[in-house]
Amino acid sequence: MTRKDPQKAEFIAALAAALEGKTFIKLTLGKFRGEGEASKAVATLVALKDVPHLKVVTSFARKDDTKTFSINDGINAVKALIGETYLSATLFSAERDMTLTYSKKREPHLTSGKPTLKPTKPAAHDRSKSYLVPPDRPYLEALQVSDAEGRVKPTMQGKYRQICRFIEIFDGLLKEGKQDGAQTPLSILDIGSGKGYLTFALYDHLTTALGQDCRMTGIEVRGDLVKLCNELARALKFSCLSFDAVEAQQKRAAADVVIALHACDTATDDALALGIGAEAKMILVAPCCQHELAPQINDAHAGLAGIIKYPLLKQRQADLVTDAARALLLEASGYKVKVIEFVSTEHTAKNILIAATKSASVNRDRAKRQYQELKRATGFVTQHLVAQLKGVE
Repeated sequence: MTRKDPQKAEFIAALAAALEGKTFIKLTLGKFRGEGEASKAVATLVALKDVPHLKVVTSFARKDDTKTFSINDGINAVKALIGETYLSATLFSAERDMTLTYSKKREPHLTSGKPTLKPTKPAAHDRSKSYLVPPDRPYLEALQVSDAEGRVKPTMQGKYRQICRFIEIFDGLLKEGKQDGAQTPLSILDIGSGKGYLTFALYDHLTTALGQDCRMTGIEVRGDLVKLCNELARALKFSCLSFDAVEAQQKRAAADVVIALHACDTATDDALALGIGAEAKMILVAPCCQHELAPQINDAHAGLAGIIKYPLLKQRQADLVTDAARALLLEASGYKVKVIEFVSTEHTAKNILIAATKSASVNRDRAKRQYQELKRATGFVTQHLVAQLKGVE
């Protein structure tokens, strides 16, 4: 038998009224008491095809999860969470703030007060913006990012923005590297190309938008994805784009550009080693799942003791140390390095892109010293990338 909860009913009614009356600003959920990893959630309005929807972003320690609901479904989803998963809910509207909290014994307490936030227009998921990647490109439809009318699907907005951001970064680096404006052919390797979203986007941008002559190869161990991508490349008449089902370590080919986006753990180091070994002009990696160094960071400098004593903070510290080590090893190998925010953390917690361009002006010796100082300060002993390089320590 369901226990009556008039305070919750009043709160949900106020939420529905605020949404219907267009006075809703946002809703926050806290005091997590559910199962699994602790989280908090924020609900805001977004417009999909000019229709208001409720977007709920659930924030975990290392990632955010975003779900978009119709208004009615959103109200029901919030209703199911309040008093069960979360023991605190605050409704912000143009008329008032309302907070519903529960005690340890699940006794509700409802309060309201003057509004503290100013209303804003719903963010538009499908608002018009000038992107380097037009949404009506044929490969986007084939990969189910866009529909037959060239509109990005609501569920693929995050992926589309990721594609656009990557092309924007690559385009800027390419322009920086062309001192004389010459159009020389490019050989490109994409390590861990997966379904080929970024591979197809980059090839299309280079050959179609820039008129750049290039030969591009996607490296992916999953044979079904390789087959799918090769068939699509042929259908699109992308004659110089192909995919191979091999391990990255087995692909020792010459390359001007090496890419590895979200290669897991030390696979990122394998891609970096491949690029450095090939003396690639440009290397771009988006690291993921950095697990190698955390177990080694036990005897860090005294100043870091307050960080590594907490497992969550220790792992985050290890992530940063791993990527800093990679950046310094790239510099020690003669690369100019930028560490860039790849995409918003709303779409992925793994949002760092390490972009390296070959340069004769890099101070390699200083980078080597800084790498050694980083090792001493943080206490790690070995690192997968340095083991594959010669003369950088």
